[in-house]
Amino acid sequence: MSDDFHSPSRVNRFEKRRKGTKAITFLLIAGGILILVLIGFFLFGGGDEDNATNNNENQEVSPEKEQDSAAEVGEDDKNENEDTADGANQPDSETSEEEETEPNENDTGQEAEKETVDSSGDSNVKEAYTADWKPVGTKQQGTHQTTFEEGTQDWEEMMEAIELATDLPSSNRVVWWVERGSADQQVIATVSDSDETETYRTYLTWVENEGWKPTKVEVLKENDQKYRFEQ
Repeated sequence: MSDDFHSPSRVNRFEKRRKGTKAITFLLIAGGILILVLIGFFLFGGGDEDNATNNNENQEVSPEKEQDSAAEVGEDDKNENEDTADGANQPDSETSEEEETEPNENDTGQEAEKETVDSSGDSNVKEAYTADWKPVGTKQQGTHQTTFEEGTQDWEEMMEAIELATDLPSSNRVVWWVERGSADQQVIATVSDSDETETYRTYLTWVENEGWKPTKVEVLKENDQKYRFEQ
């Protein structure tokens, strides 16, 4: 009798226990799925955020690169402008050089004005000429005294006048003889080039406060003063 009374209660308890177990199992499964979803979200969603962040950073860097490129282009334009300015100034430099050389051309122009003159019947004279020479200037003051001593101011100014008339620089000139001319303030100098291929008899006149001035040059056939140094 007692066994029949307790059987339904035992079944009910079993059913309740089974339902409770199912509920717990369901909750565990749901919790596991939720955890997996969250893990997946953090993994894949975080990567997207990193990519978005990287893209934003790249986009922020790009304007800086453009600014650098613009700066480089500006620098190139500046250099080109400077080169253009230098090129524009170059003709002025060439013009200045030409202007500086003009006085020298005028100086050498005196050679073109040479005029052949009479050799005064001297058979040793191959050619005689004069030109519009100017006095060479002087540093001497007071009354002029002609001196034939080498190294003096008067001597150096004589040599300068001889070079003007003959175009023989000191490095290519031999002075054979210098003597007084027909007047007190005149001298006659016989010179040649270093190779003695040409010999010149040069006439100089002193101009007060202006220095020695060439007046005539005779090109000689032979050096008529060389004998003084032959033994």
